[in-house]
Amino acid sequence: MKTDYSHVLQPIQIGPMKLKNRVTFTPVWPSFATADGHVNRELMEWTRDIIKGGCACINIGCGAVNKNLPPFVSHLLRMGEESIVNEMSMLCDLVHMYNSKIGMELFAINIEGGAFEDRDKNAEKPTVEIDPSFLSKEQIKNFINDFAEAAERAVRCGVDSILIHGAHGQLPGCFLSKVINERTDEYGTQSMENRARFTNELLQAIRDRIGNQTAIEYRINADDMVPGSPSLDEVIEFTKIIEDKIDLLHVSRGMHSIQAMAPYINQPIYFPHGINIEDAGKIKKAVNVPVTVVGSVTLEQADEAIAAGKIDVVSMARGLMADPQMVNNAKRQQAEKTRPCIRCNNCIELTHYKLAPLRCTVNAEMGMETLYAGIKAPVVKKKVAVVGGGPGGLEAARTAAQKGHQVILFEKNKELGGVLNMASEPDFKADMKNYLNWSIAATEAEQNVEIRKNTEATPAALKSENFDSVIVAVGSKPIIPPSVSGNKKSVWIGDVETGLIETGDTVVIVGAGLTGCEAALAQSRKGKKVTLVDMVPEENFGNGGAKFNQIALLSMIKNEEVTFKGQMRLESVNEQGAVFINKDGEEETIICDTVVLSLGVRPDTEYVESFTDSATDVVIIGDCNTRQGTLFNAVHTAHEAASLI
Repeated sequence: MKTDYSHVLQPIQIGPMKLKNRVTFTPVWPSFATADGHVNRELMEWTRDIIKGGCACINIGCGAVNKNLPPFVSHLLRMGEESIVNEMSMLCDLVHMYNSKIGMELFAINIEGGAFEDRDKNAEKPTVEIDPSFLSKEQIKNFINDFAEAAERAVRCGVDSILIHGAHGQLPGCFLSKVINERTDEYGTQSMENRARFTNELLQAIRDRIGNQTAIEYRINADDMVPGSPSLDEVIEFTKIIEDKIDLLHVSRGMHSIQAMAPYINQPIYFPHGINIEDAGKIKKAVNVPVTVVGSVTLEQADEAIAAGKIDVVSMARGLMADPQMVNNAKRQQAEKTRPCIRCNNCIELTHYKLAPLRCTVNAEMGMETLYAGIKAPVVKKKVAVVGGGPGGLEAARTAAQKGHQVILFEKNKELGGVLNMASEPDFKADMKNYLNWSIAATEAEQNVEIRKNTEATPAALKSENFDSVIVAVGSKPIIPPSVSGNKKSVWIGDVETGLIETGDTVVIVGAGLTGCEAALAQSRKGKKVTLVDMVPEENFGNGGAKFNQIALLSMIKNEEVTFKGQMRLESVNEQGAVFINKDGEEETIICDTVVLSLGVRPDTEYVESFTDSATDVVIIGDCNTRQGTLFNAVHTAHEAASLI
């Protein structure tokens, strides 16, 4: 574990803004705002939780510059309206209390509504938030004015920087793209001067309004990832034109409106970290403005990239939400205490697809600060048993101990971690393995936790020790159909993933949820010929995780030439292979060496209920209390139960 973060912890001057270190929180849409677009208590406390961990600046995401937004645009900060000033000023005051800076991201939203795929467009080009091709010059002027007014309003509130979003298909960046911009006037693509004209005029209008006392930042795509889009050389040429009007350049990639590219904006666990660092380094060499980068950059990568002169600052969100104390831990040379982000993208799934408030899988209180604020510290310290050392049990034991309770954690096996030992086994699940190792180490480090491995907790044994509270976290049992149970050719996916059973050369995986798809990728990378089968249609393969991750995972599996077969029900397994009934009601046999069963889990209700009288206060958490066999459910139910003791 790296202990010296001297480069990333150095202060830096960004125009008129002095940052105490080089870690900033990149803007996200947390869906924390009132329905009519005002700052609310949830946004205030979420912001407090981030900045008290030591990051130098938090950029508040998704400040719409449009005036008079329609009612269907909800829970989005309305920087185009004067009524935002009161509460936004208090948010700025809060950030400054913690010796941190606050930036405001500004962007223009399409007020027509509807999904990208429903909008009228030229079939040869991607749909974007606002297509510059169809804007009148009056509309262009109005948008520039809207941005400038919103920026001036934000400065009156007390922000330290203005961030203009010109990446991912947002308005300023669209003028640069020959694929998107079809104009033939001075805002067209006939020259780089024309392509940069809108952005230049926009930035100048903002500077004219706010003066030189506030920093201006600009986010750009190094790569739109659309054929015919600006090359890196063109992006650099564009940046040179605007650099005298900005104080910091953010480097990203990808287009929001193209689903296949969404994972490149918010990289899932299957992608490498720091995918934009090299492009950022090439841009930095060519320009005279400081550069920051996004893209799953770890603190280790950031420190090394700053030392190498590739970037000046790092911008991150998910890592700081998984553990806001990341910077403080690095300063104290205690980086091992930082809870790792697993890049499950559940945070993005909730806000972007379900329009729900932000939550984190591994940090149970993130986004729920106002809910946990009402839970008082326990008056009486209790003796607590936690049955099961999987992810839920570890979270429960750790949380209860931190509340001051005396905890005994029972694990019947020789190692802690439960199903995460299986889930983190493939090499592309390194983030999950990091989280598992952290969770075990953090629990073992708690002085108030006694861990008893190789010890099965029975109701009678728990009663005999007179526990005040018992948290049952025994997990679930895999679903194995009676028709294939005991067949030597069929095996449970957990035994395959942990290496207890080796598959043959040809493999059929039954169950194309998230776990089955990950197993298909792992098996195919071992050189196996894999067929992935499920009862659902093929377009629904990979369900069970975030949409961004599903898109990435399915694309990777298809590149491995895994065969997909949907709408097939497993009937039996014989010497030849797996027998299915297809959508036409016909029997179909897939010849294979091994049938891997990934059919989900179910709680052992009778076993779980046997613990209900083992103490006065018994709480059942995680997989053994639901059919939702997810890490999110395990961590959150565990943290809630332990917090309420």
